[in-house]
Amino acid sequence: MRPVSVRLQRSQDYEAQNSYFVIIVTNRNVQNYKQGNFLGFFSMWHTVLNIYGPLSIHGYGLMIALGLLVFLYLLQRDPRFIQLKLEDRLSGLLIIGILAALFGGRILFFITNPEFYGQFIDLFTFFKGGFSILGSVLAVFITLSAYLYYLKIPIVPFFDLIALYTPLLQSIARIGCFFAGCCYGLPTSAPWAIIYTDQESIAPLYVCLHPTQLYSAIGLLLIFVLLYFVLQYRFTKPGQLGCLYLLLIGLERFIVEYWRGDEVTDALFSLNQYVAAALIIGALVGLGITYLIKIKKK
Repeated sequence: MRPVSVRLQRSQDYEAQNSYFVIIVTNRNVQNYKQGNFLGFFSMWHTVLNIYGPLSIHGYGLMIALGLLVFLYLLQRDPRFIQLKLEDRLSGLLIIGILAALFGGRILFFITNPEFYGQFIDLFTFFKGGFSILGSVLAVFITLSAYLYYLKIPIVPFFDLIALYTPLLQSIARIGCFFAGCCYGLPTSAPWAIIYTDQESIAPLYVCLHPTQLYSAIGLLLIFVLLYFVLQYRFTKPGQLGCLYLLLIGLERFIVEYWRGDEVTDALFSLNQYVAAALIIGALVGLGITYLIKIKKK
């Protein structure tokens, strides 16, 4: 259906500085919008609590913190955590991993969304949202590999261990993306579409959008369930869980990217899809190597 430019009046329940917004939607979007046939309006979770002045607790950062706490809780209860003797080195690994994830995700986000980059300080405004999970994964893998080598900790078993719980961390963090409005989807007339109304949201306001953040959150949760309850018992060779993790998150991102509205391109694939494809190919090669090693030992 051909998009049209329309002007919609805000409801009194969602008043802001301006009473009208010009948005690009489809004719069916307008009809569904007026009938209220959508998943909901999200204007309350960008900032959860204002502490003082510019100091606030944002929904985005809150969900990342929650995901990290769940990740650490499950990680430390895993017997392999003790076997790798990570107790005394966890703080260092955690700090380096968090910094790598923050800056790696932020840098790739700005590369794929240059319109959001205004000045150098934007690189450090993590609380505003805007991350690339693929950028975080790549940065963490490269940085922690070097640090683990320095500490003389087995690299492959370590990544097998964190690969088991990282999808759950990512799934919870994606809900933070949902609150912030980053990683938003294309306009849609689907009954589960969402509309953002918060002036601070990164997503377009009053546009009926695919909730791609929730698509990713659900997909990543299913990846965690599959890895934790099934695959870890069937793929037991070193490196296999890590490769399966990369394979599955690559597939998830490659597929969800088709509904993403923040990275529209005229090319056959987006930059993130190329990165995801590289992860998929690398994971398949890695799995093949573990299989060949197994055959060789026989």
